[in-house]
Amino acid sequence: MRPVSIGANPTANTLTTLYTVPKGYYAKIVSLIATNQSASNKHVTFDWVDSSASATYSFVYQYAVTSKSLNDFIASYILLEEDDILKVTTESASTFAVAVTLEIEGNQRA
Repeated sequence: MRPVSIGANPTANTLTTLYTVPKGYYAKIVSLIATNQSASNKHVTFDWVDSSASATYSFVYQYAVTSKSLNDFIASYILLEEDDILKVTTESASTFAVAVTLEIEGNQRA
């Protein structure tokens, strides 16, 4: 297991890729944080693109984050497989900082 933290200041109202799981690996999301630096409440969406199922899941959808505060969204964990993608979108006219911490491991599946 190799821990990795990734941070970003996503452009408002723009779908932004945070992480793509490399071939032969999987990644466990253990922490997902969004900080609203805007002067008013703004929302954030986190998407999981499940490549093997050709599906996208908005597991945090337009969640309102209070002005000048942060939210930690993971109560347990989410497992991403190879080629899966974690993306974020923030509300227009917002300023956010986001961070994700993952545990990366070689794929042990048969």
